[in-house]
Amino acid sequence: MSVIEKIKKSVTAATGLPFYYDTPQTLNVRLDTAEYPCAMLHILQSGTITDTNGILHERLTIEMLFADQSRLDFDGEQVEAYELNALKRLAFKWVLHLYRSRALRLVSINGTNRYYATDDAIYSAFGVQVTIDEAEGVSPCDL
Repeated sequence: MSVIEKIKKSVTAATGLPFYYDTPQTLNVRLDTAEYPCAMLHILQSGTITDTNGILHERLTIEMLFADQSRLDFDGEQVEAYELNALKRLAFKWVLHLYRSRALRLVSINGTNRYYATDDAIYSAFGVQVTIDEAEGVSPCDL
């Protein structure tokens, strides 16, 4: 199972949300037909390979966005109080699920972002940036 599939499985298990992943350049096209609320994976940097006693693990730094549609004429306080707090709870459920995961290991939580609806985007999102490792790696015996 690929790292992306493991991430998708963890998000689905923790939140039950539809999961979307694409390149940063084309993710917005996919979002035009997305089912909301949803989770969107954005890889922030190229992955690395870590070596633990001769076993290789893939490490990724990602931002997982938990998004929902917003009204374009929103009242900022309502978006903050209702939409973003609900999305933040979904993000926290996923992070807590990562702590118990057998497929992925949470290396660090690197920060959060709040995205608000704008004239050219009709969704708001709560993003959490994390670095994760695969729990199972590849040993020389696997090759």
